[in-house]
Amino acid sequence: MPYVPLAEVDWNFDAVPDGELVACCYWEYARESAFIHSLRQRCLDPKCREMLNTELQAYVGRDIEKIQSIGPPSEVILSGFFRMANEMSLKAPPLNPGESPLPTGSFPTPWRSLPAQDRAARCRISSERARMVPFQRGLTLDAENILVYTRAQRAQADEDREKVRRENPELKEEELMKSGKLRFPDIKTAVLHTWGREASIIAIEWGDFTNDEIVNYFRRWVKTNRPAQFPVPSKKGHKLKDWRAHLTRLSVLRLLSHFTPLELIDTRTNRCPAIWKTKAFSGQKWLDAGKWYDARREAGKLYHALFPFLPADEKPLSWVREKPAK
Repeated sequence: MPYVPLAEVDWNFDAVPDGELVACCYWEYARESAFIHSLRQRCLDPKCREMLNTELQAYVGRDIEKIQSIGPPSEVILSGFFRMANEMSLKAPPLNPGESPLPTGSFPTPWRSLPAQDRAARCRISSERARMVPFQRGLTLDAENILVYTRAQRAQADEDREKVRRENPELKEEELMKSGKLRFPDIKTAVLHTWGREASIIAIEWGDFTNDEIVNYFRRWVKTNRPAQFPVPSKKGHKLKDWRAHLTRLSVLRLLSHFTPLELIDTRTNRCPAIWKTKAFSGQKWLDAGKWYDARREAGKLYHALFPFLPADEKPLSWVREKPAK
């Protein structure tokens, strides 16, 4: 990949208003994903516009669903994904009368370089639906994952029982069951992802229970079935100052892809003096090189927290330091 100098719009987020922080954070971290970049290029393929729905699903649909799995914030990224840069869709009217049209095909333009109406449209999505809703119907991909999981578990259970029978040919099946050697486990029709999202098959008796009865039972079910590894979360991480801190850590990640901490801290070798004029880097802690590496590591963690569908070992694009050609 050719060396590209780091532009200020890629690391200086001081001017991002509070109302844009959440959308900006998802957008800018998405710009670090090779997977999302690749998907965007496939969506721009002219043949996409001529494909039938079944063909489009096979070409990009499953990967689109991976991004959609993060819930409503995916719309901040995916809006306009099939449009060229600055292309307005005649079939995409404003969300409300008198408002600007839906976003253009802007990805991966830096957030600060987006047209004002584009940022406004994406922030409107963010402000109305930024957080995942706690309960909703699953996607087609969820159903496929559940089917694969249950089949694998059933096959493993059958294999385990057959092994027990082979090892105890002298015992009848009833005796094996009484002794506890032969088991028929309850295979749950659910998949619990490592980041805390559960996709499950549910059955609701709409015809026999009132809304209140269903809601009250669901409340008891949730308390009983919440996975131990995911205790009730606190509100930490959802304040505006937290989102601004997330962007500062991303700034560090990108700055370290071009400079060492010493090249930024030492006044004799400072190769990016503009950072010291920003609010984000006004604190004394940034004079400690260790804090830069700590912030980069936290940015890497947040990258996977925002986009848990990515492989665990995938690093942001700016993780590796770029070097100019000699």
